This record gives sequence, C-alpha cells and structure tokens, in this order.
Amino acid sequence: MPKKYSIEVKQTPPRYPPIGKFEIERDERCINCGRCAIVCVYDVHSRNEEDPRDMAEPVDYRCKGCFNCIQECPREALSIRESKEYPKLGDSYWTPEIISTNWYQAETGKIPVSGAGYRGPFSGEGFDSMWTDMSEIVRPTRDGIHGREYISTTVDVGRKLPAIEFDAHGAIRSSIPPTLNIPIPIIFDTLPFGKHENVDEAMAKAASYLGTFMIVDVDGEWFKSEGNREWGIGTRGHTSHLIPHISHLTLHSFEADLIKACKMVEFEYGEDVLSVVHEAKKLNSGIIVSVRVPFGDNVEELVEELTYAGVEVIHLYADVNGQTFKKSLIKNASQSEQGFIKDMTLNVHQHLVDLKIRDEVTLIVSGGIAMAEHVAKAIICGADLTAIDLPLLFALECRYCKRCHDDPQLPCPVESKDVNPQWGAQRIINLIGAWRNQLLEVLGAMGLREVRRLRGEVGRAIFFDEIERETFDKIFALNGGAIR
Repeated sequence: MPKKYSIEVKQTPPRYPPIGKFEIERDERCINCGRCAIVCVYDVHSRNEEDPRDMAEPVDYRCKGCFNCIQECPREALSIRESKEYPKLGDSYWTPEIISTNWYQAETGKIPVSGAGYRGPFSGEGFDSMWTDMSEIVRPTRDGIHGREYISTTVDVGRKLPAIEFDAHGAIRSSIPPTLNIPIPIIFDTLPFGKHENVDEAMAKAASYLGTFMIVDVDGEWFKSEGNREWGIGTRGHTSHLIPHISHLTLHSFEADLIKACKMVEFEYGEDVLSVVHEAKKLNSGIIVSVRVPFGDNVEELVEELTYAGVEVIHLYADVNGQTFKKSLIKNASQSEQGFIKDMTLNVHQHLVDLKIRDEVTLIVSGGIAMAEHVAKAIICGADLTAIDLPLLFALECRYCKRCHDDPQLPCPVESKDVNPQWGAQRIINLIGAWRNQLLEVLGAMGLREVRRLRGEVGRAIFFDEIERETFDKIFALNGGAIR
C-alpha cells in the first residue's frame, strides 16, 4: 500500500509585523496579573521574556476580536479599536480578510478561526455566490485530517483511456498515454509580479517538497546567465518539478532540450499551436503537453478543437481577479461582457461532457483562486486541478500594495527580494498544508474518499443565482413575466 500523503507544517514567524484588523492598547491601570494571557487563545497577550513580572506589548495582528481579554481584565486596562491601515490592504477582490487569512496560514499551517464569528454578507459575487452542500453527509466519522480514514487528494494529469484492450494472451494492447499523478490538486503558476530569483527558489523548493509542479516562464530573465539560457540557479535540483511555459511557437535548441528533459511543458495558445505540440511530441513521446488558453469568447469551441486534436492538458486562465477576458485570441471573435471563472469553467466542463470527451483532457483552471475553498469550488465546477499565483506571494508577506506591479523601481515594504528561500519555502508549504486540510474537511463532510470524485459534482453545491431564480421568479413573475 502506498505511503499516505501528508504535509509537515512548522510555525514560521513573519519577518515584518503583519497589519492586523484590530489594535489592542494596555494603559497604566494594568497590574500585570496575566489574566488576559490566560483567557486569550490567539497568543495576543504574553509575559515579557526579559522580565516575567511585566506583560509584553500585545501582538495586535493575532487578535480576532473575541473581546475575552477586554471582558476579563479586572482593572479595565485594555481597549480595542479597528486598525486604520487594515482596510487599505488589497482591493475589492483581494480583500484584507483574504490577505490576512493567507498570512495566518503561511505562518501557522492552521485553518484560521475568527473569535467574533462570520459577520459577512450571506452571498456575494464570484465564488461567494456558491456554497458547498454539506447536508448529505454519508459518514460523518470520515476524517482525513486526524487520520481515522484516509482521503486522497491525488489528481491525474493527462489523457484517460475510456477502456483498455487486451490481446489473446492477456497483454495490454492499448497504447497507454503518459500521465502524471500530483498529490494535491494545486500547482504553482507564474507570478504576475514580484519575480526574484530567491522567490523562484522558495517556490521551487516548496513544489519539490509537496510533490507538485511549478510553471516557469522560459522567457523570464532568471533563465539567462551570462548570455547562455539555462535553468535558474534557485531551481537547480528541483527541475523535475518544473513545467516550462513557452509563449512563442518556434522552438529553439534551448526549448528543445527542455522538452527532452521535462515531464510536462506548456505552450501559449496561438493559431499554429498544434504544430508545435506535435513537434514537442516528436522530441519526447512521453512528455505531457499543456496549452494555455484565456477564458473568453468561444472558449468552449476552442477547447473542443484542441481536445479532438489530441491535446492532453488545457490550462484555462482568467485575469488576476478571476474575470474572463472580453475578447479571446480567436480571430473575428465578437465582443462580450466579462464573466467569472466559476461560470466559464462550468460551461466548458458541461460542453465536453455533452460531447462525451470530458475524460480525454485534463483541465487546469487559474485566475482569482484566492482561498482554499476556491479550489474545491473550481473542481466542483469541472476543473481537474487549479494553478495559484498571488497566494504564494502572500505567503511571503506580500501586502498587495501593487508598487512593484506599477513600477518595479519602487521599494517593496517587505523587501521580497531579500526573502530567505528556505524560510519562504516553509511558509508556502504551511499555506498549502492549511489549504489541503480545508479540502479534506469538505471531502469528509461530503463522504468522498478522493478528490477526483468531486470533479463536476454540481449537485454537491448550491448556487445563489439558481436559488434566487427558482424562488423569486415563481413569486413575482406573474401574468407572463410582469412583476406586480
């Protein structure tokens, strides 16, 4: 029996104090009784290491707003207020809550619990309009986190045979296509900004430890050394876990050498992409080829064409906020309104199911995957696995100030270029460990023993748009659709 997959997380403190949602102040009425440290479960309060008779300054960023310390203080020496800097983090999609949650998971490897409970909206846009349905728990004792029963998060990458044929002697006659087994349905995508050699090394180390893969842009500067193109210094020793991404459709000697050495390669979609796919297969018949396709107009037809042409993996990507592109790369495609990655994934998956070719291709989905729950929801919508980018930067303390995005010369408030690769790798490992545990929680509550069975299981989810339509259309749609 194969060894059970597990991720070892280790407490990895931040280099810079994170921005917390609350600020705690202790005034002169404090008698250093330590009651606050006793009742706080988030380690906000502790005694001074140099002099245990005194209380140390509160660690603000750990506070969850449970008010236990405020209520239990015998001298009313503690006060709490909301931070002025916290609401400034991120933007309307990458909210302060998302960023701080990823920070916490990267530091601890644990699933965060809010002392004040969830006080957010009942529903929202994007993934927030979709809930996983836990109402039909098959076996509530099935718990992959505590090891009582193992739940597999392994996914297969590559083409799947509908059936295997045997000859008269019992030998396999079918041509078995190459496949990869990845122990988690998450790979690392190229970063939109913040690209430094030490960051790449941290990601490569983490991908190697986790057994997953990291997509690397071959045209990136870190692939060059004194005029000669080669693997970046930080990724040497981890090349078996790298997926070269080639944006041009003419292979040079360096790309040809990469294809011969790698398990998987990714090409950017273009009109002549199939010719370079066939060329790659000639160079290495065992390599798995992925084609990177933007979500946009006519994406279902484009995926159909690539699948029938024999492409094994299609990487569908949206923009950084999970929004589809207004116009695809297909010539003469008409303009259309933007949609969200969730809906487009549903459409592509269902289109392939209708054609009875869904198992002939692996779908990787990326763009706007911000939290662990988004991985499960993307798979429910039809993805086989996801590719993430910004959460990896958050694991390295990125505050999403967008300075390096707008102007690479502007100083980074957390000095990403100075990240220690070993420290960064452990922070990424902690993040993925927490995300996997949350995925196990979802699978366990649904009674599923492997994540592969979650793909396309829309019956395991509730969609707000459908509930709203089914409920209110019946109530208010009167007289042929008129609303009174």
